[in-house]
Amino acid sequence: MKFLKDLLEGEDIITYMGDLNRKIYGINFDSRKIKKNNCFIAIKGLKNDGLNYLNEAVGKGANSVVSQMKPLNKYKNITWVQVKNDRKALSKIASKFYNNPTERMNIIGVTGTNGKTTVTSIIDAILNKQEKAAKIGTLGMSCEDLFRKTELTTPEALDIFKFLSEVEVLGCKNVVIEVSSVALKLNRVDNINFSQCIFTSFSGDHLDFHKSMEDYFESKLRLFKNLTSNNWAIVNIDDSHSAQVLDELNCKYLTYGFSNNADVRPIKYRFSLNGIKAIVQTPKGEIEIESLLIGRVNLSNLLGAISSALISGISFDNIRSAIKDFKPVRGRLDFTYKNNFSVLIDYAHTDNALETLLKSLREIVSKRVILVFGAGGSRDKTKRPKMGKAASENADFVIVTSDNPRNEEPENIICDIVKGFDKDFVNFKIEVEREKAIQKAISIAEKGDCVVIAGKGHEDYQIFKDRVIRFDDYKVVNKFLREKNYGKI
Repeated sequence: MKFLKDLLEGEDIITYMGDLNRKIYGINFDSRKIKKNNCFIAIKGLKNDGLNYLNEAVGKGANSVVSQMKPLNKYKNITWVQVKNDRKALSKIASKFYNNPTERMNIIGVTGTNGKTTVTSIIDAILNKQEKAAKIGTLGMSCEDLFRKTELTTPEALDIFKFLSEVEVLGCKNVVIEVSSVALKLNRVDNINFSQCIFTSFSGDHLDFHKSMEDYFESKLRLFKNLTSNNWAIVNIDDSHSAQVLDELNCKYLTYGFSNNADVRPIKYRFSLNGIKAIVQTPKGEIEIESLLIGRVNLSNLLGAISSALISGISFDNIRSAIKDFKPVRGRLDFTYKNNFSVLIDYAHTDNALETLLKSLREIVSKRVILVFGAGGSRDKTKRPKMGKAASENADFVIVTSDNPRNEEPENIICDIVKGFDKDFVNFKIEVEREKAIQKAISIAEKGDCVVIAGKGHEDYQIFKDRVIRFDDYKVVNKFLREKNYGKI
């Protein structure tokens, strides 16, 4: 229980109506979850306004409301607080309600267009070798046997702080969080005290939300501008935007990458379909690693994770052991079949991610790279022809299909992709139905080929304008391989 006035301390209040000494036994922005003597924070969302659900919240027992809207006289039995920014208020109130857990934790934030999930997962595995750790991101919120499913890459502030309070009780002091540009723009991580922040990469994405590349990049920079002299930034120096990140820093930093100027860099490495072997130079000496992960892109991810581990004081032995034991993240450069030919599933859904993926495979695949991919509907349309260009320049054969069409016609999305193909590129087919596209790709695969199914990764659904169906690239691949008796999966 907390007093409303304590939760609002330091908040930018415009005006209020009612008693600020209310006892608050819970907070929520979802009216369906409100209980007696809860505070309802009415967020004006991108699609819905929380005030539309005020009657439901009050009916369920809310004794107070926090909103950007001025108090309405008809709600005289509750306390109404008008704030300047409802999302900032949500983050601050949530942190206070759950006793500011990040003040007592080592919190690591990972941001970038690509690589967040893999880097976060590797760091979590390394930290857990030495001390209990938790992670928050695309694949959920987890700590040992505790798991909370997430719908967003970075959950809402309330969900984050509630989870952090739970894992703190379990004795967890280390947490690594995927931090999206949308979360930064919408103030979801405003009151998290990050000790480290990692920049993996930057390229075009989310322009349906940000509207411009400048706004997208500035949103990413927010994470680093808030770091102080006691904090650390870890920056992928191979990325063309790294200099802009470094210019904004007022904290200590490490760089990583293949560049000779990187603080953490590989001095010797070998890639194969079976994994990575490398010797990595660090400020604390050389470390030799072996990993089941594949490709240049994953060695870069490993370098970022190693950099973070060094700052956290993890021993070389624990770093080396965790990396050796670490298995590919579901849907991230993950083989579902490896025999005469191989089938790999990846989440790449931007032009840069697709290009990086295909170039990484070029270094280790002996024969053809056969690509199956599409693009999401009702999202940034500008990346579609760019994805087409990346595919035609880096794959031997391409089958263009559906991703999550949402409110668009799949054929129109495919048309946008094909417009980006090099004019002389003819090694492609169009198959609107994703299952048939996957089957066709596997059917034409020969010894030494690699079939890459990109775009959906870990997702187990497909979104159309009138329905959502269960669809899992892994299950489609494995079912077809069994039916055709391709051998051990």
